[in-house]
Amino acid sequence: MYSLSDRSTIVLWNENLQRISSIMGADDIDEPMDDTDDINVFNEGGGGDAAESSTDDNDEGNDDASAADGVVDGGEHSIITCTTSAGPLKMHFHKSWSPNGYERATSLFEKGYYDHSHFFRVVPHFLVQFGIGYTQDGELKRFSQSSIEDDPKRADLMPFRDGYVSFAGSGPNSRTSQLFIAYDRAQNLGTSPWETPFGEVVEGTQETVRKLYSGYGDMPPWGKGPEQGPIHSRGASYIEEDFPLLDKFETCSVERVASLTNLIKGSTSTDRKVVENKKESKSIQRHVRAATAKDEKNPASATAANQPEQPFLTLLLVLSFLVFVILLLGIRRRRMRKTGKSV
Repeated sequence: MYSLSDRSTIVLWNENLQRISSIMGADDIDEPMDDTDDINVFNEGGGGDAAESSTDDNDEGNDDASAADGVVDGGEHSIITCTTSAGPLKMHFHKSWSPNGYERATSLFEKGYYDHSHFFRVVPHFLVQFGIGYTQDGELKRFSQSSIEDDPKRADLMPFRDGYVSFAGSGPNSRTSQLFIAYDRAQNLGTSPWETPFGEVVEGTQETVRKLYSGYGDMPPWGKGPEQGPIHSRGASYIEEDFPLLDKFETCSVERVASLTNLIKGSTSTDRKVVENKKESKSIQRHVRAATAKDEKNPASATAANQPEQPFLTLLLVLSFLVFVILLLGIRRRRMRKTGKSV
């Protein structure tokens, strides 16, 4: 955490506070607070948004961490399968992680709200944000703009991990339609009440999510990316005319399942084969690690195991010697016979 004893740190606090608050989905970003306000808010327990910048190059990511490791799960699940301009993308939503967030996000995907919408904010190692749809359906638009209550925090899901899916927000009970996918250095997210993950990317993290175009940088003032206000007012034309390289969703389909058991039963033979191969691979890795550890503890046994057994070598040498002696005796007899004939 930042130390509040240094004025330069307070300035950095302000910058990061603005950056994190931009995830909230608000069109206008509040002005930075003065130094006194910063300290007061922190002392009152409101400093959660001022976490260290997740784009710091010195931070270490959790690229290989599984979002569901060690998390006890139950209840309904949704599999969201999408095509995007960058490739296929599949997400797994868990109702038990964040019930209100799960239901809102799943419903919006089911209604096609996110179809053809853009990934308008892509910050490498931090997050990719989306969720401003272009629907002309008045009822769907009103539904997407209505807010939902925050869900209780789950400590077992913290810190944020690579591939987590969560809502953006602007304050308590402010979640509407904007979502973000966390990248590998977003561990500082999750302190705000609306930042409760409800899903994870299960296919496409490497191939699709990290290929999303990020050349415009973050939104102003940190980059030259699009602003949210014009997206709301001008729609898709604003992105396509001013930021034509940004990637977007094409279409998505949703499959709700009552439990993980049903999800496994309903998986294809290819899916099951992949799971079995992963299990077999992990089993092999465990055996290799165990054998390596044993060899490291007893190097002599490892060396002996890689050498032929001594009795075999001894027998081979004895046989070779006997053959050599027999050959010598045969040569000597021939010479003696030749000598006897000449006499």
